[in-house]
Amino acid sequence: MGKIKCFLLVDDSDSTNFFNKTIIQKTECVERVLIAKNGREALEYIQSGIVPEVLFLDVNMPVMNGWEFLIEYEKLESDLRKSIIVLMLGATLNEEERAKAENIPEVKEFQKKMLSKEIICKIVNTYFFDVHPALCS
Repeated sequence: MGKIKCFLLVDDSDSTNFFNKTIIQKTECVERVLIAKNGREALEYIQSGIVPEVLFLDVNMPVMNGWEFLIEYEKLESDLRKSIIVLMLGATLNEEERAKAENIPEVKEFQKKMLSKEIICKIVNTYFFDVHPALCS
């Protein structure tokens, strides 16, 4: 059974990052979970060669928010963009934000800001056919 190499949490909240990283690690489906405090840090990871398979993107952050990140992300090489599954996180997305995100092909799904074992299992089972998280059985 293989593992996903890297998840990247992009959120400015230390408590949210701690909680989500803990949940992800408990599923034992990923080798490492990295954290970026804003969109600019996330872009720097990607541009430096650290390319996550899954990127969990918060909407509201300082320095570079989720929308600004997506504008810059679209400028990256298409091979890079195709290899990353972007999931938008938020406490709630209003209808305008949801419609805006649905028009961005790179955004695959919307998830609650606080992840759960069930959400992680669903993501892994949807996008990774050769990975079976220990806690998803």
